[in-house]
Amino acid sequence: MRSNKLYDEQRIKVAQEAIHGTKISFLARKYSVSPSTISNWVKFYKERFGEEATPSVQERIEDAERVQDLETKMETAIKLLGEKGFGDRTAA
Repeated sequence: MRSNKLYDEQRIKVAQEAIHGTKISFLARKYSVSPSTISNWVKFYKERFGEEATPSVQERIEDAERVQDLETKMETAIKLLGEKGFGDRTAA
């Protein structure tokens, strides 16, 4: 590994990125480490936290849909509040 060593938290972060679908070759270039090193980090992460710690593709899709739904509801709420005059509080 290069002279700039990654700390454990960063290694876990890189492993999570790889598990979530980011290509190992991209991560290797981004963090200046070899792809095999990242593969080892992923293996270590899975051994340490278990396979359950890694969300499935279906779980990630459901999470993304839930976030999108919440963002839509929030935008609607902001628009409704703005229409009722709550958006401008500088006149107080």
